[in-house]
Amino acid sequence: MKSILLKHGEIYTEKEIIYDGDVLISEGKIVEIGKGLYNVDAEVIDLKGKKVVPGFIDIHIHGGVGHDTMEGTYEALNAISVHLARHGVTSFCATTMTMDIPYILDALRNIHETMKKGTKGAQVLGAYVEGPFISKEHKGAQDERYILEPNIDIMDKFIEASNGNIKVIALAPEKDKNGEFVEYVTKKNIRVSLGHTNATYEEMKNGVDHGATIAVHTYNGMKGLHHREPGALGEVFLDDRLYSELICDFIHSHPAAVKILLKIKETDRVVLISDAMAACGLGDGEYSLGGQKVYVKNGEARLENGTLAGSTLTLDKAVANITSLGIPLFEACKMVSLNPAKAIGIADRKGSIAIGKDADITILNSDLTVDMTMVNGKIVYKVV
Repeated sequence: MKSILLKHGEIYTEKEIIYDGDVLISEGKIVEIGKGLYNVDAEVIDLKGKKVVPGFIDIHIHGGVGHDTMEGTYEALNAISVHLARHGVTSFCATTMTMDIPYILDALRNIHETMKKGTKGAQVLGAYVEGPFISKEHKGAQDERYILEPNIDIMDKFIEASNGNIKVIALAPEKDKNGEFVEYVTKKNIRVSLGHTNATYEEMKNGVDHGATIAVHTYNGMKGLHHREPGALGEVFLDDRLYSELICDFIHSHPAAVKILLKIKETDRVVLISDAMAACGLGDGEYSLGGQKVYVKNGEARLENGTLAGSTLTLDKAVANITSLGIPLFEACKMVSLNPAKAIGIADRKGSIAIGKDADITILNSDLTVDMTMVNGKIVYKVV
């Protein structure tokens, strides 16, 4: 693989923005960052002041362009990966849903096989298992018929099917009162995210005390804040051990609610996710999510009963939305790259533009639209 030298970009590193800066990429890694770099063997790409930001990482996404993780096919995940690359995403966790166990096992096997084979767009990092160990009270668009109590034997089957490639499992913590399930899973190096939950403040905190580190799409699918019962949301607000997922489409959460979360948690503990479903990238119409009909109108995805059913959000749009609230792009980049990498334990190799890390890089125009996406030093998307 030929070395690539990105020249004259506005480079967003972990610590600073380097104006008129350069990045040298060799064998899929970032090997040098600075100004006035020169390499006789490298292919030079002049960025003319475009923004060079770390590749976006979507840790919670179900699908897009008519495909869903639960299809359990390489074609589905590959199509999703190509779609994501168009929106600046360089890696993602393919997210399963609450369905009959054999379907989840098939999806997990396919995630492992797809990781071995590789995709043409964004890289598959592993699986995010959303359900079936959730609450019926806050099931959202998950099918109640398949909701189960936390079960270590079933979890072991999930881990085996995925060949150890589960990054996150979502859980309603009130279902795991003694914390046994959370402790078991975290010892397997799987992150536990708390959500789709009717937990009280105390039950939510108990889940964190036993090792949970992520809150599933904050505000949505959890008991809200009340001054006499702070609820699951109260624990998310207060506990710095929790990373807080956020669907920043201004549909799932009002702009003021987004501001409140950022004021409390600050930008180091918020993770922007898309939670996108198959309709993402296709427009309004009738779709399917986890075997249920979903109707998309004006970009809002809902079940027949009106329940929000995932999103049609892309992470480049989430970044544009959050910066529209006055958040600097430098901070927005953390929420869409470094924080998700830290949340799932891969910040040693991904999540920022730093020497030695994978060359997962997104090039943005001044209006924050995506110009180019690189995965492991390879250009997987470029505006022609």
